[in-house]
Amino acid sequence: MKQPTPDSVLPAPVERMARAWSGFWFTPRDPSVLGLMRILCGAITLYTVFVYSFKLQDFMGKDAWLDLDFRLENVRHQPYRCVPFDGRESEPGDPTPGNEFEEKYYQDWVNEFKYKPLLPFPRNEAEAQYTMEYRRKYNGDLRAFGLAPPRTDTEIKYLEWYTQKYGYPPPAYLKSTRLVDAQAEQDAVDRYMQKHQIDPRRELVYTRGTPIWSMWFHVTDPTWMALIHGGVVLVTFLFMIGFATRVTSVLTWMCAIWYINRNWVILFGVDTMMVILLLYLAIGPSGAAYSVDRLIGRWWSRNKARVVNRWRAFWGKPALADGAVAPALYNPTPAPSVSANVAIRLLQIHVCIIYFVSGVSKLQGAAWWNGTAVWGTIANFEFAPMQFEIYNHVLRSLARRPFLIEFFLTTAGYFTLAFEIGYAFLVWRPSLRWVMLSGAIMLHGLIGIFMGLKTFSFMMLVLNMAFLKPEEVRSVFSWFHGLFAGPENKTELKGRTPDKPQPARV
Repeated sequence: MKQPTPDSVLPAPVERMARAWSGFWFTPRDPSVLGLMRILCGAITLYTVFVYSFKLQDFMGKDAWLDLDFRLENVRHQPYRCVPFDGRESEPGDPTPGNEFEEKYYQDWVNEFKYKPLLPFPRNEAEAQYTMEYRRKYNGDLRAFGLAPPRTDTEIKYLEWYTQKYGYPPPAYLKSTRLVDAQAEQDAVDRYMQKHQIDPRRELVYTRGTPIWSMWFHVTDPTWMALIHGGVVLVTFLFMIGFATRVTSVLTWMCAIWYINRNWVILFGVDTMMVILLLYLAIGPSGAAYSVDRLIGRWWSRNKARVVNRWRAFWGKPALADGAVAPALYNPTPAPSVSANVAIRLLQIHVCIIYFVSGVSKLQGAAWWNGTAVWGTIANFEFAPMQFEIYNHVLRSLARRPFLIEFFLTTAGYFTLAFEIGYAFLVWRPSLRWVMLSGAIMLHGLIGIFMGLKTFSFMMLVLNMAFLKPEEVRSVFSWFHGLFAGPENKTELKGRTPDKPQPARV
């Protein structure tokens, strides 16, 4: 009997899917796109970090607008809740009556308030009457946060006082029975609620504090802060030009997070997108094209033997003969790599997720359904260029023509929704790739003009460059006649095989 060959082990459809999956992720890719994105992302990051220099203490200092003590209090003690999908924090489970008393209470509650009561059930008639009275008086169930019906006058008094002060029932009664201890316990709860706007006894607080770190949490001396900040600016510049990129890419990403973690008040869309892109540029070989690293590699391929012999001469050793020094390998064109493809694929998928979630979340707001969302953007004094009278004149002229303004706002709103939701599905089709990229240019161009978010719009366009082809990027850089990488004239390229390493020149 003939044994199956390795190629026939998997069914044909599964094998095709496996090959497609492997080809999608692990086909070597030219890093030219990553090189272009590194330059542009590095320029935006350098600008963002550099502008902190003028107000570093106001942004990051100990007594900044968001002072360090308050920030560290949030980082170490800020509670985070895990709210159920139904919004209730009461005892889970279906309130099914277990006896005749609970059955009567259940029916009375449903008949009067038209919905099921929360658990736990009252234990006697007095508790049942009080829960009904509380619902009538405060328009809420005292068991909203899992509190059992009160048993004593002290518990009733505390429940009434808490509800009148905060507008909702407490999650628990005071544990202390002595008046002095009870007052101290309540004062501690009040102080915590003033800081964090949540009762510390809420059981659905799943964690307290945030596991983040920033250099500016620890370095507060203005002189040392200025020196470290200067180092960050230098590292960012080196990353932008592509020097020691494997190191500077990671350092730039890490330093960018320092500023975000220290002062979340200044966090904006461009900062979020910047950190996302920096991460993928650190994963992929973003310095393998259009970088100082490439120039150093080209110089080393030509001068390795000469440098080695000069170094030997410095130590008093004889020079090596021609060919004795192993040549430094150098490709005139960047070598394709799997890591470049993985980084690009991850970035492409992330961009699709960003657009899709942004579009779907807009559907939750009424403004995108009734067509007023775009007007709130173009007529916003905080963002729109309303300091120019010509712009205001255009808005007034548009507003005087009902049909025109309705058509404009509706079209712009539907275009935004259709682009953001459809991007994740359509940009992968070769025939629609440039249609979607052109839509991105249009959308973010208008955002940059009408909302003043120039750096954010530019960063989003850089993210969209993940869908460019390497040959498209190389054609753009060919205008610079090999300034960033490769030999400086076509004569030197003649006769070379791009993928074949060239020996060092002596």
